[in-house]
Amino acid sequence: MGKLVSIAIIGGGASGTLTALHLLRKLNVPARICLFEKRQKALYRGNAYSSPLLYEPLNVPAGRMSVFNHLPDDFYYWLKNKRQAAADIEITKDSFVSRRWYGDYITERISNAAEQASHINFQIVTDEVTDVNFDTTQDAYAVLSGGNIQLFNYLVFATGNEPPAEVFKPEETAGLNGHYIRNPWITDPFKGIIGSEDLLIIGTGLTMVDHVVSLHKRGHTGKIFCFSRNGYLPLPHTDAHQNFVFEFNSQPKQLHDVFSEVRKNVAVAGRKNIQWQNTLDAMRGKTSRIWKLMSLDARQMFLKRLRSFWEIHRHRMPPLSAETLSALVEAGQLQLLSGRSAGVESTNGKVVFRYLPKGSKEAHSITVHRVINCTGPSGDYLKSDNSLLKNMLNKGWMKQDDLKIGIVTGVRGEIIQNNGVVLQNAFSIGPLRKATEWESTAIREIRMQAEETAAYISSRIELNHEVMVEIGI
Repeated sequence: MGKLVSIAIIGGGASGTLTALHLLRKLNVPARICLFEKRQKALYRGNAYSSPLLYEPLNVPAGRMSVFNHLPDDFYYWLKNKRQAAADIEITKDSFVSRRWYGDYITERISNAAEQASHINFQIVTDEVTDVNFDTTQDAYAVLSGGNIQLFNYLVFATGNEPPAEVFKPEETAGLNGHYIRNPWITDPFKGIIGSEDLLIIGTGLTMVDHVVSLHKRGHTGKIFCFSRNGYLPLPHTDAHQNFVFEFNSQPKQLHDVFSEVRKNVAVAGRKNIQWQNTLDAMRGKTSRIWKLMSLDARQMFLKRLRSFWEIHRHRMPPLSAETLSALVEAGQLQLLSGRSAGVESTNGKVVFRYLPKGSKEAHSITVHRVINCTGPSGDYLKSDNSLLKNMLNKGWMKQDDLKIGIVTGVRGEIIQNNGVVLQNAFSIGPLRKATEWESTAIREIRMQAEETAAYISSRIELNHEVMVEIGI
C-alpha cells in the first residue's frame, strides 16, 4: 500500500472542528487528518467559544445547538448530564447557556471521536498556515506553517470570521495610544479599563450586547455610548419555540418579492398565534436558495439598504440581555447614538469622537476614555490581516466575490479559482461561504456543511482505497 491519504483542515475553531469530527466518524479507511489552529486557547473553540467575557451566552437556545444533524438534542442532554449542577436555573431546550460550556461540549465530542477512530492519524498543529502551494513531484498540496512544509491530498479552509474592519483612518488610530481596541475578540478586551471610565462602542449588534452586559456584570459605573449608522439593537428571542412551516409561493428574485413572501408568512403565523421570531426561524432552510436566486443588483440593494434591519430580526439576543440593556438605558448609563462617523482624535489622554447624527448636518462630539470596535467580522479578505487568504487571492487560487462578503464557492463549498476553475480537492466551511450561501456563520449551517463535506471527501477516499487494494498498490 502507498502513503496514507492526508487531509489538512486549516482553522481549528467551530467550522474546522466540526469538519474534523465528521471526518473521524465517517472515514472507514486509514487516513491522516491534520487540524491547524494558530492559537492553543482557541483550539476546538475559535473566538466564539473561548471568550473571557463575564457574560457571553449563546444567542441560540440549547435545543438547537447539537453538532449532529441526526441527534438534535445531543447538546441539551450533554448539558443536563454535565452542567446542570453548576447552573443557576433549570436548563431546558429553550435556555441560553454559556458559550464556554458549548466550547467544552465540542471539545469532548471531538476528543471522543478521535479516541474511537484508531485507524486515523489525527494530528493538531498549533501554528498559523501562511501559504499553500502545489508540489507537482508529489501531486499534493504543500502547506506552509511555522516554517515547516507538509503535504496533503485534500484541503479544507475553515478560517472562521476575520476581525472587524478598521472604522477610522490609520493616522487617527495611531495617536490614540492604547485607548482604541480594534479587535473585541482578543484575550482580554477590558484590560486596563477602569470601572469609572466612559466608553464608546462602535457597532450595536450582538458583540456589543455581550460587551455591555459583561461590563455591567463586572461593576462598570462609567457611561457607555454605543454608535452605529442606524442605532438599531438586536431584537429579543421569544421565550419558547413554536413550530411553523414557511411556504414560498414563487421564486423571488427581487427584494420586494422576497419581503412580500415574508410578510405573507408572518401574517399566516399571526393568525395561528405564532410569533414572528418563529416565522423567521422557519425561513432559515430556504434563505440560501433565495439568496442564490437574487440578482447581484438585488443583493447589493439588500446590503446597502436593508441588511441592518434584517439582521436585528434574524440575529436576536437572549431575553435576559434585552432586559439588562433596557435597564441600563433607563438608568442613563447606556446611550445609543446613530449617524455617520466624522473622525476621532486623542486629546489630553482622552478620545474625542465626532459624528453627524442621523438626519442632521451638524456635527456632534463625545469625549470618552476608550473606544472598542464591535462592528462585526470583515469579509474583505484583501484588507484583512490573514496572510493565507491574501496569498490565495493574490495567486488566483481563490476569488473574492463582487460584494466582498466572502469568496466564490461551489455547491459543496468547492474553492473556485479566479479563472472560474474549481481548485481540485479544496473546500471551504463556514463564513468563507457567506457570499454563496448567505446563511453560513451559525452552527446550524456549519454542522450541515461540515457533515456534507466530510461525507463527500470520505466517499472519494474510500473509493480510491478500494481501487488501490484491488490492483495491489
